[in-house]
Amino acid sequence: MSNEVTRHNKRSKKEASLSLSLLPLDLSLNCLSRLSRLDSAALSLTSKSHRSLVVSPELFRTRELMGCTEEYYYVCLSIPPAPTPRWLILRRRGPTLDDAAVNKSVNQRLRPIPSHPYQPPESSSFVKLDLGIYVIGGLIDGNPTSSVLFLDCLSHTWSRIRSMRVARASPAANVVDGKIYVFGGCEEVDSSNWAEVFDPKTQTWDTLPMPEDPEIPKNTSVIDKSVVMEGKVYAVDEKEQSFYYLPREGIWRRGNQDSQRGNRKDWCAIGNLLYCCGTRGKILWCEPADELDWKEVKGLDVVQWCVFALKANNCAMDETLAWKLHMTEDGFSRLSSNSRGNLVVFLRVHIPRTERLELWCAEISLERREGGDIWGIIEWADAVSKLNRFSYNVKV
Repeated sequence: MSNEVTRHNKRSKKEASLSLSLLPLDLSLNCLSRLSRLDSAALSLTSKSHRSLVVSPELFRTRELMGCTEEYYYVCLSIPPAPTPRWLILRRRGPTLDDAAVNKSVNQRLRPIPSHPYQPPESSSFVKLDLGIYVIGGLIDGNPTSSVLFLDCLSHTWSRIRSMRVARASPAANVVDGKIYVFGGCEEVDSSNWAEVFDPKTQTWDTLPMPEDPEIPKNTSVIDKSVVMEGKVYAVDEKEQSFYYLPREGIWRRGNQDSQRGNRKDWCAIGNLLYCCGTRGKILWCEPADELDWKEVKGLDVVQWCVFALKANNCAMDETLAWKLHMTEDGFSRLSSNSRGNLVVFLRVHIPRTERLELWCAEISLERREGGDIWGIIEWADAVSKLNRFSYNVKV
């Protein structure tokens, strides 16, 4: 019986494969565009012809024209004493604040995907490029590594990329014109390891020239604060002095001085403004002028979290929970932006009167109002995973 079932399954897969390959290209793309991204990933593993269709630019254009695009968030979560980080994925389905019924249907949890058994446990940098995520450098047994891993976001498979020329921990890393630029994070600095660039097409690393300006810091304090604006790759040192590289011209320039030092992380650019995480649950913004004068995004106080939770009916959230959600001891765990120009934040929430710890995700739209202030509107927020009290270092 089992042999007969096996033969039947093989025959069915072969027939399905032949049927799809015999269809006209536009009809095949029309059919494939209606599959979810996870189903497409599974289909890509069945044959080379299917994979070539799944990753083709034509399929992405067809999905956009048909309004079948999906949004996914990838989360790298380190939970000691586990020796390696875990990778998870969250599918976003787009509810609105005024549609509680739709919002309930989005109460989804992070789903695990394959993790790499030898990923550095800490201090890696992450960049998204094309259809994958690069995990760059990190610490292994307290020592920097030059290794680079690649997560294929279609098939959720891992591969090793050619290592950097220099071992780095928490380097600044970002993408311009399809290339990955990496600064700092190394133990000793000279002209051969100040910064380097990776070209995915040739799979090679090249060294970038040292800055000629003596006031640009050439030291190991350059860490993972970086952002791309107008084709420039910005990085920041421990004194909050920024500098940037112009890839198309191959030159360095001094950037802007921060108005005041502070614990700010996860810089991202939306339009012509910079955003970052501040302390105690604050989100900050500024205009990239001569001096970075950070101001708080308004409208995200404890009352707004309460109003959202009650209106969306996500859970029985009282004021205490909302306060703890917004004012956790280290604020937001991670801040980034999405394709709609909104902020996406991940944060740890301590549930009142319990020992329970949860990972929450929220999307915040931004609005500039009269007087020039930036206001944030919570579009949605929900628990996406349970954590334990040792959980830390959420990477997205």
